[in-house]
Amino acid sequence: MKYISIIIVLFTLYSCSNDDYLIDGGLADQNVGKSTYDFLKSHKQLDTLALLIEKAGMIDVVNAKSTTLFAPNNLSIKNYIFYMKNVEENQDYGINDIPVEDLKMMLGGYIFDQSLDRSKLVKEGKIYTAHNGEERMLSLRPVDEYGDQLDEFPEYVYYTFKGEDDYWGANPGEDGNNDDVNTVVRTSNLISTNGVIHVLQGSHHFSNYTD
Repeated sequence: MKYISIIIVLFTLYSCSNDDYLIDGGLADQNVGKSTYDFLKSHKQLDTLALLIEKAGMIDVVNAKSTTLFAPNNLSIKNYIFYMKNVEENQDYGINDIPVEDLKMMLGGYIFDQSLDRSKLVKEGKIYTAHNGEERMLSLRPVDEYGDQLDEFPEYVYYTFKGEDDYWGANPGEDGNNDDVNTVVRTSNLISTNGVIHVLQGSHHFSNYTD
């Protein structure tokens, strides 16, 4: 049971019919043996993100040395396109309709120009500046979801957009409210030949759009 933290870090990737996210399949080699971009392009749940990165002209950015990417998967991007079809009142709206400058700004919020593996993250959370100049809180939090079945709680990486005022982090405000937008990482600490990849769950709202 004490090996649960190792199991969480090293995920095997496979598709899920409901959420299409990446979830634990047991121990695996965390080294993907490819550059970050080549890994995304080769994986059927992340290849749409690779297309967006190529369209934005940001391949060299994600492949830069010691870069960390929090990767939205295909489902997140698909849901964003559905959202934009309604916003633009255009049912033909697609990836190619996203303005390049907007895309660079959106993708830049998932890229950090430093190596941020699990060992760098803390429970209380720490604010980091993303490639696009925006701030994100990144944290590693224990989650009590297995009751008394484990000696230690598993720890999950969280990628957080700030709410209206300031980051609450792991603690809610005095009135119990917490308007941070937290996304749990379903696959953490994938090591490419140039950096670190953390894959976000499929329910993540790409670019933090609001329904």
